[in-house]
Amino acid sequence: MTKNQNVLRWGLIGATVLIVLYLLTLIGDDTRAYQQVDTSVALEQLRENNAEEVQIDDREQRVRIDLREPITVDEREGIEAISAQYPARTTPVIFDAVQNSGADSYKTNVTQESFLMSMIGFMLPMIIIFGLLIYFTYRMQAGGGMFGIGGSKAKQLTKDNPTNTFADVAGADEAVDELQEVVDFLVDPTIYQQLGAKIPRGVLLYGPPGTGKTLLARAVAGEAGVPFYTISGSDFVEMFVGVGASRVRDLFKQARENAPCIIFIDEIDAVGRQRGSGMGGGHDEREQTLNQLLVELDGFDGREGVILIAATNRPDILDPALLRPGRFDRQIPVTNPDLAGRAQILKVHAKNKPLSKDVDLDALAKRTAGMSGADLANVLNEAALLTARVGGNVITPDALEEATDRVIGGPRRSSKLISEKEKKVTAYHEGGHTLAAWALQDIERVYKVTILQRGNTGGFAMTADEDDKGMYNRDELFARMVFAMGGRSAEELVFGEPTTGASNDIEQATKIARAMVTEYGMSSVLGTVKYGEEQGDPFAMRGGGGHLDYSPAVAETIDREVHELVDAAHATAYAILERHRDHLDTLVSKLLEKETLRRPDLEALFEDIEPERPELPLHDARFTRQEGRDPVKTPVELAKERGEEPPKRFSILEASRETRERRRREREAEQAQQNQPYNRWRAGGNSSGGQNAGAAPSGQSGSSRWQPHPGGQRGNQPNYGPTPPPGWTYPGQQSQPQAPQPLPPHPGMDKYRPGEETTRLPRPNQRPAEQQPQRPAEQPTEEIGFRLPEHERPDHPFEENATDSNVPEETPVRDAEDIAKPDSEQPEPPRDETQEGQL
Repeated sequence: MTKNQNVLRWGLIGATVLIVLYLLTLIGDDTRAYQQVDTSVALEQLRENNAEEVQIDDREQRVRIDLREPITVDEREGIEAISAQYPARTTPVIFDAVQNSGADSYKTNVTQESFLMSMIGFMLPMIIIFGLLIYFTYRMQAGGGMFGIGGSKAKQLTKDNPTNTFADVAGADEAVDELQEVVDFLVDPTIYQQLGAKIPRGVLLYGPPGTGKTLLARAVAGEAGVPFYTISGSDFVEMFVGVGASRVRDLFKQARENAPCIIFIDEIDAVGRQRGSGMGGGHDEREQTLNQLLVELDGFDGREGVILIAATNRPDILDPALLRPGRFDRQIPVTNPDLAGRAQILKVHAKNKPLSKDVDLDALAKRTAGMSGADLANVLNEAALLTARVGGNVITPDALEEATDRVIGGPRRSSKLISEKEKKVTAYHEGGHTLAAWALQDIERVYKVTILQRGNTGGFAMTADEDDKGMYNRDELFARMVFAMGGRSAEELVFGEPTTGASNDIEQATKIARAMVTEYGMSSVLGTVKYGEEQGDPFAMRGGGGHLDYSPAVAETIDREVHELVDAAHATAYAILERHRDHLDTLVSKLLEKETLRRPDLEALFEDIEPERPELPLHDARFTRQEGRDPVKTPVELAKERGEEPPKRFSILEASRETRERRRREREAEQAQQNQPYNRWRAGGNSSGGQNAGAAPSGQSGSSRWQPHPGGQRGNQPNYGPTPPPGWTYPGQQSQPQAPQPLPPHPGMDKYRPGEETTRLPRPNQRPAEQQPQRPAEQPTEEIGFRLPEHERPDHPFEENATDSNVPEETPVRDAEDIAKPDSEQPEPPRDETQEGQL
């Protein structure tokens, strides 16, 4: 029963008890038939002799009157009985009024409280108070705090709750394979235990937002089949002192009680940030929570069977003690997907969406470089919403194109009115970007250019990478700077005046130039030295801009080099646009007409433009390319030249998948064999189940009588209880009893008579030595282990203990004559025989 169900159950019980008590009180109240009135009304009825029967309740200070004639009170007619309260000092007055009222009868009622009700009224508050104290004490000892504040907020997911599996995860094959190993260990740990392997006690998933870290954890919950606890790192942080540490203890206590299980902590950086970086120093509540988490992860008490999976976007700010092996044995990066990964993610999210026949998800994957899995899912969702908005029934390529633009730049701002001059400036600005990139060799061609306003942008020119690059050279970085400065150059070339639209372009160009100078060592003046070090922590109030560890003179040189690079890119972009002014005007005219142009239209406009490579000054005249020498070719290039298939790349991922699939088939076959019903009645002849399906063993005639399984086995029938010792028999056993094994000799028989041969007495049921059964020789086990592929193995293995064969090996010899002696011998001090004798 869950916690919410338990609270609901006790709430219903309490409400039922209160309702029953109210009904009992209501039924037992004999004053319900009397209308409560003011005291003046009751005295008036007594004076008018309208009282038939009167009762004075002395203890309650109340008078009840049954009237002769009905009266009207507060607009209520037909009232025949009334009651009123009176002060204690006016009792004689009320009694005289009743006596003089002429009532047929009157009486005085003095309520006598029972002893039982008195004891209940006295003991009930004490019982409630002591019960609450005992309950709060129990809650505090259980780790949940007095009011449950320190209890764990973790939600337990059973194997039926999560619906995600590893089949729903795409684009993160390496991370899935690492986590699949954890699941396999929980399913079948025998294979790993035979090798002495231990399950990773902690797995840290880190990477940018939206890459699928939480989805991987949900997939582990769906695949593991063990209790799965999920909690956020912010759930440990509370206003009260000690609550976070209490929740950590309570969480791991629940996990140990349900081991083996998995704990998933999302956004662990909320509690695992490096100690000493907060405002409270070492006494910060967050740090005390982290200390308790460190102890629970790998402290004095073990946590066997509890696996911790955590996710974070900021692994750089986590405490080093949290990241060490033993706490987080495995750290798995979950990065943005590559081209193949994006295609897989798009196909996964497009399963339940009707796509038109001309939709090409592979082409969409090329145009969405740099997007995370969440961005790709949002693209398809936006396309579906856009299709539903216009009343469509299939998702078209145009819907996917518009959805991609919406994710990148935001929705269209169609209602905003802009002047014709501003539209023309925007067209020339974006046309300058497009033409500058098209005329360069070291940058990707522009895929799409538009002047439609989206979000905070008036338009954009987007390039599409053909492949995922992880490294750029100097020319490629400079080409991107030229591409960024193309918009400003077009404004200056056409209108002669710059605008504020190039602010983001200038920022990007300056960032690239500063990185080339200070990080990549691409300045001939400053050389290959890194200037500046990122030491910022946004949570430590120290900023995140980095630390200047160079002199003001070097800072001046850096600024000058950055300025020269940006100025060179600006001049190059201006020269390209000036040389191709006619193409620029044609592009802008077409862009003002259609507002959006794609690559096929751009290829038709720029078909006569030959890309060029701008001449940059040498990086350093001392380090130039060696003339007349070309780099060697890769095995793939050599295979293509020979017309052969490229060599297959070794992949641990594929090898582990094949092994996992083979183990799965073996487990399924074993399970199917165990679930096969055992045929107790074995017929001697052939059956219809197949050839020799029921052949009797040799030496026995066919019969319908039950016969033992050949070899003494009982098929797949389970064997309950411990294995009997060798030689034991039981009633009803059909096979021949085996001879008992000879008992081993006593360990002390060989030393019974030292110096003499010991005659061993014959033991019962002992076979001669020549009749002892020979144990079959053990077959050598085939050694199967991890082997590197052939192309990764060294051609000449390193011999660690290699020695010269001509030099004889020296070995120590007992009682050698030539013993090495020290170069200078010191005389031994004289021995004092007197003291030696005393000792």
